[in-house]
Amino acid sequence: MLFSHYTRGKFSRARASDLSVFFILGAEAASACIFLCSYYLANLFFLYSFRPETSFFAWVAVGVLIALAIASIFCYFRPGPGTRLFISRASARALDTHARGAKSRSDAFILGAMSGMCELVFALPLYVVASVELIELSVTPAPAYLLMLLFIIAPILPLFVIRWRFASRHNLAELQRSRVRSKSFIRILLPVCYLTIAILIIYFRITAS
Repeated sequence: MLFSHYTRGKFSRARASDLSVFFILGAEAASACIFLCSYYLANLFFLYSFRPETSFFAWVAVGVLIALAIASIFCYFRPGPGTRLFISRASARALDTHARGAKSRSDAFILGAMSGMCELVFALPLYVVASVELIELSVTPAPAYLLMLLFIIAPILPLFVIRWRFASRHNLAELQRSRVRSKSFIRILLPVCYLTIAILIIYFRITAS
């Protein structure tokens, strides 16, 4: 949001739109790299006959997901009005400074990649769990590859929505009001999603085994 706001204030609509595409490509590249690293790491576990889906890994995954569910309620958004995230204020200021100063496609790409790294603590466990499940589906390659593609693309879908809203003449204030209105919903949705995945692991991987 901030990047699109700053670029549209400095450049033409065409130039700002071009830079936003490279911002999204940067975020996508970071997401794809993290997911693929998680996938290949999980493959190494399977290669050495360590079965993470039927071992203590399942309990570890459940514990981490429950911890993230609790953390997402109390820590994802900082206390007080607005939608300030859990990241340090130094990191937030650094991102804001780079967003203000971005002028080239490479600047936009790097900023997009950096922005994706900030929420790694909440995203990485999901990548790892998804990687293990994808390996289980590898006996049927087509569904596994399709799901892998969906996991890689999913993190950038909100960025396309933001880009579309700016292209539709919405401004930063309107988008921020939307974020504030949806803050409570997100605070509920995140723990529900984490707990749902944890329950599915318990049911299909722990109880079933």
